[in-house]
Amino acid sequence: MKREIANELKELGLNDSEVKVYIALTQLGEAPASKIAKKIDLPRTTVISVLEKLKVENLISTHKYRRVTSYWIESPNVFKELLLSKAKIAENLASALVGLYRSEAHFPFAEVHDTKSSIRKFIEKTLSSLDRKDTIYTIDVPNEGNYAKIYSENIENVILGQKKKKDILTKTLIPYGSYKNIDINRLRMQNIVLRELPKGIDFEASVWIVKNTLVHFSGNPPFIVALQHDNIVHGMKGVYDYLWTIATPVK
Repeated sequence: MKREIANELKELGLNDSEVKVYIALTQLGEAPASKIAKKIDLPRTTVISVLEKLKVENLISTHKYRRVTSYWIESPNVFKELLLSKAKIAENLASALVGLYRSEAHFPFAEVHDTKSSIRKFIEKTLSSLDRKDTIYTIDVPNEGNYAKIYSENIENVILGQKKKKDILTKTLIPYGSYKNIDINRLRMQNIVLRELPKGIDFEASVWIVKNTLVHFSGNPPFIVALQHDNIVHGMKGVYDYLWTIATPVK
């Protein structure tokens, strides 16, 4: 039993001496360093050093009476409570660091969103980052209804309005024969140029190239993967440009 406990304490970050001291104090309930040292056959100075470290980490408590310092473990649940507390701190820290992460350097980066709300936030954030007269390059599938699975019609109209207000140009490739499925009135709400891909080049999900970001998007089920990597995005833009040259313009 002690061996199993010792192994688990080591998994939680304690070294051999700390494990021995912690288990001994757990058994004794409350004791001065000299008594603990005698029980586990370690030098008193070593035990005091370990006890003070465990105290700093809030694993044990102390009190002094008549110049004798005694140590005790209040509850075996202390590890659980400390880890839960650290997990919460780590969660808060992760959120706080997102804005700073590689903010002054340029590294490849990828992110995934798999809920409607997070996908909507990603799309809105991406659109707000665009400058006036920027261009978005997309491969879209009109009859798949990917956007309809994420947005209501009213909200989608607002987004189209944002693009129009910034005079954003969207160059879109669509599968062969899918132009007939497009609502012409929706095309009039944005600055968009369409071309149909040759027969046999099929898509079910959407691809976007927005500045230095490559995005794969599907509404069924809701899922986005966004990638920032200069070589990958540049290579995919080359593929897109080639497809654009062999696609047929539509009016």
